[in-house]
Amino acid sequence: MSMSEAAKSTVVDPLVAMIRAECADIDTSRAIPTSVMQALRAEGVYRMLVPEEFGGAEVDPVSFLRVVEAASYADGSVGWCAAIHGCYGTFGGMLPAEGARRVFADANTIVAGAFRPTGFATPVDGGFRVTGRWPFASGSTHATWYLGGCTIVRDGKPLIGPTGAPLMREMFFPAQVVEILDTWDATGLRGTASHDYTVSDVFVPEALTAWFKDRPTCGGPLYRMPPIAMFAAFLGAVPLGIARHALDEFVTLAAGKTVVFSASVLADKPMAQERLGRAKALILSGRHYLVQTLRELWEKVEAGHAPTMSDRGAVWLAATHAGHSAFEAIELLYTAAGASSVYRSCPLDRCLRDARTAVQHLTLQESNFELAGRDLLGRELVLSQWATDYRGEDK
Repeated sequence: MSMSEAAKSTVVDPLVAMIRAECADIDTSRAIPTSVMQALRAEGVYRMLVPEEFGGAEVDPVSFLRVVEAASYADGSVGWCAAIHGCYGTFGGMLPAEGARRVFADANTIVAGAFRPTGFATPVDGGFRVTGRWPFASGSTHATWYLGGCTIVRDGKPLIGPTGAPLMREMFFPAQVVEILDTWDATGLRGTASHDYTVSDVFVPEALTAWFKDRPTCGGPLYRMPPIAMFAAFLGAVPLGIARHALDEFVTLAAGKTVVFSASVLADKPMAQERLGRAKALILSGRHYLVQTLRELWEKVEAGHAPTMSDRGAVWLAATHAGHSAFEAIELLYTAAGASSVYRSCPLDRCLRDARTAVQHLTLQESNFELAGRDLLGRELVLSQWATDYRGEDK
C-alpha cells in the first residue's frame, strides 16, 4: 500500500499541486494565499463541522480528520488552518441558536482565535464588555470572526463559579472590532499568520458566548463529542500529513542524489532504506492509532453513550502519539538525506520545521503522555487540560 493510498480520497486531493505551487513563498509572505483559501472554501472545508441547520455539512469527525491530513500533505500551514477554521465550526452546536446563526449562517464565515482565557469580560445588561489580548490567531489574515477565552470579572476580580473555579466564557466578535498585531515570525507553520490580536471594551451579547462545559445547543452526536479532544485529534493529523509529504520527497531525493565518495545513489544505501522503512511504519502506525481511537469514541457517542474522562484522554494520547511519531519519521528522513536537507530549497527543511512547530501545541505536547500515565495509575485529572471540556455526562 502506498502512502497516498493510506488515506481515503478527500475533496482536497485534486488541489494538492495547486496548493504547493501557490504556497511556494509562504515562509516569506507568512500568510496563506487568497487563492488557496477560496479553493478550500469552495470545497466546503471550513464548514464541514458546522450544523446542518446553519448550512454546514455536519460530517463525522473521522472524515474531517482525513481532510485535515490531506490538506497538511499539500502544505503544513494550509492543513493547520484547515484544522483550526474547520474545528471552530463545532461552536455552531455550542452557541445559543441566535448567536450560532449570526456567525455560521454566512457561508463565507472563517473563525480564528484562541481558547485560552487571557481576556476579561465584565457582565452588563444583555452580555459582556470585553477587553483582552490573545496569541496564536491562526488564519487571522482571512478571518471574518474571532473568538477569545475570557475570565468573567466584576470590579477587576474574577467571579467564582459553584465548583470554586473562576467563571470563563468563549466570546465571539466580528473582525471589524479586532486589532491584529504582527507577532507571528516563527520557526515553522509560518504561513498560518498566527498573530496576536486585541479587543478593547467591546460589547459581546450573551448569545455570542459559550463555554466547553455547557450542554450542546444542537442535538446531533457531533456536538456531544468532547470538542477539545476532537480539536487535539485534528491537530494530530497535521504532522501526519506533513510526514507523508516528507516521505514522498525523500523517495524523490534518494533516487537522484549521488552519495559523496560513492558511485551509487542514496536509494541504494541500506541506511537510507532502513530509515525509509522505519519512517513509513511510524507514520502508518501513528495514523492508525489516532483514526481508530477517534472512530471508537465517535461510534460510542453516536450510539447514545456519554464520553468519559478516560475517553477524552484516549483521544489526547492518540493525537500526541501520532504527532510525535510523525515528527520522529521526518527527523529520520531529514538526517538520512544528509547535507541536502539543510537548504530551505529542500522540502524536507520546511517539513521538519512545520512538524516541530505543530507538536509544540498544548494538545500535542509530551506532557500528555504524563497525563495518560496518571490516568492509568488512577490519579485525578479534573484539574488537567483534559478536563476543560468535561461536562460530567457520564455521571
